[in-house]
Amino acid sequence: MPLQSSGAISLNQIHVEAGGTSGSQASINDADIRALIGKSSGATMAFSEWYGASSAAFPGSGENSWFQLTGLGGNGPNASSMSQNHSSTSFVQVGFNCGFQNDTTNDRIAMRYTGFTSAAASIFTFLYVGYDGHASTTFQAKCDYSVVSGGFVGSVENPASYSPASGTYANISTSTYSPVWQWTVTVNSGSGTRSLSSYTGTAPKWSVRAGSSGTPISGPGSSGQHLSLQATRGQNQGPGGPGGFCIHEDMLVSTQKGNMTIADIIDTAPPKIWSWNKDTNQKELVDLLEVKTVEHDNLYKINNIMATEDHMLYTENYTAASVAPAKTKENYDVDCAQLAVGQKLMKEDGTLEEITSIEVYSGTHKTYTLKTTLSNFYADGVLVDSEI
Repeated sequence: MPLQSSGAISLNQIHVEAGGTSGSQASINDADIRALIGKSSGATMAFSEWYGASSAAFPGSGENSWFQLTGLGGNGPNASSMSQNHSSTSFVQVGFNCGFQNDTTNDRIAMRYTGFTSAAASIFTFLYVGYDGHASTTFQAKCDYSVVSGGFVGSVENPASYSPASGTYANISTSTYSPVWQWTVTVNSGSGTRSLSSYTGTAPKWSVRAGSSGTPISGPGSSGQHLSLQATRGQNQGPGGPGGFCIHEDMLVSTQKGNMTIADIIDTAPPKIWSWNKDTNQKELVDLLEVKTVEHDNLYKINNIMATEDHMLYTENYTAASVAPAKTKENYDVDCAQLAVGQKLMKEDGTLEEITSIEVYSGTHKTYTLKTTLSNFYADGVLVDSEI
C-alpha cells in the first residue's frame, strides 16, 4: 500500500514498499528505492519526497502496455474476430463479445473475446496484462464506440442490454467475466441482410485502469478496431464447418484451480492450465490462449477418454497418436502414430495407463479443445494435444 502522506517516515518503511525485507540493509540510493520516485543515482533526495509513494503499477514490471496476441503480435481484440459475415437459407446469427476479469490468483487482468456465427465453431481467445501491488484494487474497464445498424430484416443487439454504455467505466469482476460488451445480428425469418458497422461511427476502443483514478491503458491500436457484422438469410453460402478436432465436454481440464469443466473455464475463470513440457520432462502451469467448442459425431472412446477420431493423445515417450492418423494428417498436416490396444497413455500423475479398449462413441456431442503455450493439456488426467 502507498506510504503515508505526512509525518515521520523511515528508510525501512521505504525499503519495504519497494519490495525489500523489513530490517534488512538498504540505502537511499538503492535502485529499487529511487525507482519509487523516479530519481537518478546520486541525485539529491529528501525523505519527504517518498510521501504517498507506491510500488503498485499497472501494467506491472515487464508487461505489455495492452493485451497482446501471443506468438502472432498485434493487439487484441483482432480484426478477424470483430468482422463476421455469414449467409444461410435458415437461421443466421453473427456476433462479437469481449469481457474482462481480474485474475487475482495470478495478479493480472484477463481479456476474453470471441467472434461467432451460427455455422462455425465458437472460438474464445484469452489475453493478459499483469499488475504489481494491486491486490486490493478494484479495476475498471470501459469501451468507447458508435455502431450503426443497417437493413430491415431480423434484429440486432447494439450492444446487449447488459453492456455498459459508450465511455462508461464499470468495475471488473474477480469471479466472472464482467463487464462484457456484445453485439449480435440475427435473421431467423424473411429474406435479406442485416448488419452492424462502426465504419461510419466510432471503432470500439477499450480502456482498463487500476481504481477509479488510475492512468488507463487503451486498445486495440491507437484508434480502436472496427466492428463489422453481417447476416444474410436466403442464400446458402459463407464459411463451412470446422475440422474434426475435439474432446468430449464431460472430460475435465486440469488447472491451477483443480479439475474444471470447459464451460466453467470459458464463463468464470481465467486459470493457468497444467501442460507437459517435453524439454524439461515435467508438468508446468501455462497460460490458456484459446478455446474452441463445436458439436461432433465422429467420437471414439479410448478407455474412458472420449475424443474425435483425429484428435491426438500422447502415449509413452511423448508419442502423438490418434484413432485415424490419415484424418489427422488431412486436417492438420501432422504425422502421428496409430492408437492401438496395448499402448500406454501418459497420465498427469506421472504413470502410464494401458489402452484396453477403443470403441466408437455414437451420437452427436458437444466437444472442445484448448490452446496453451505448450500446445497440450490434460483431459480427465490424460495428456492430449491442442491441435490448434
